[in-house]
Amino acid sequence: MTTVAFTQADLGRQRANQRGIVLMIAAMACFVVNDSVAKLATARMPVSEVIAIRGVFATAFVLTLILASGLQRHFRLIWQWRVAARGGMESVVAFASILGLSHVPLGIATAIGQIAPILLLALSALLLKEKVDARRWVAVFVCFAGVILVARPSTQGLNLYVLATLACAVLAALRDLVTHRIGASVPTLLVTLGTTTIVSLAGFAGSALSEWQPLHLADLSLLMLGGLSLVGGHALVIAAYRGTDVSVVSPFRYSAIALSVLAGLAVFGDLPDVWAGAGMILIILSGLYAAGREMRRRRAIEAALEKGV
Repeated sequence: MTTVAFTQADLGRQRANQRGIVLMIAAMACFVVNDSVAKLATARMPVSEVIAIRGVFATAFVLTLILASGLQRHFRLIWQWRVAARGGMESVVAFASILGLSHVPLGIATAIGQIAPILLLALSALLLKEKVDARRWVAVFVCFAGVILVARPSTQGLNLYVLATLACAVLAALRDLVTHRIGASVPTLLVTLGTTTIVSLAGFAGSALSEWQPLHLADLSLLMLGGLSLVGGHALVIAAYRGTDVSVVSPFRYSAIALSVLAGLAVFGDLPDVWAGAGMILIILSGLYAAGREMRRRRAIEAALEKGV
């Protein structure tokens, strides 16, 4: 009887993980669509306009989800300073991301963006004094070697747009540290609403520094798609982790690199060269290794605690 119960529970977990993997890949596809839209939109309008109008649509979509979920009674929680700080940092991330995307191939920009988890590992050790073993530090250095292969600085250094993409990854890691400090009492959708609202307002503020272009129906449709895919990506990531094993689902975040290369080739005619491809592989491998080491460390701690009990 115990064996049957265990087998059924194990089968249920396997099905949940399979669902989580599909949702994670779908989330990464949404983010790639969002980045593709941003890259297309910046061809005819300034970055601030793209961020502002896309943010309006994203905020409207999130607000709809909140009202449908009955979370409006918790609106007061949005005014926590960490939520505002996260929104401010996300505004800078958005500007840096779209500025980089406007001149950097989609696949390369996505690959550089995927170093954020490794950066978060390094920052956690340096700023939060969390213990990081030597093998995970090796993964950090391998990741940075991959970035060098992808970005390939010339004798003149890195160009402005690659630097913007790198800055985006660093800021995203810092943003995630702030997110980690937001209390669990604040629903994720409310944090998202605070973020999309602040980012959109930052875009409107940027209109003072750039000349906005008239918006046509095609432009509005494109930015609406960007807003929907951005919110959809975040929602799918949350759903992918619900009731699943993080160690199984998380590695599929790196499907974004393959998807962005395909999108870059199909939409923009960009194809990374051999060196950039090698760098992408190093970034993926270092991220997977660091994640695997972390999960094994946590399981060892849990096993030790169980034995102690």
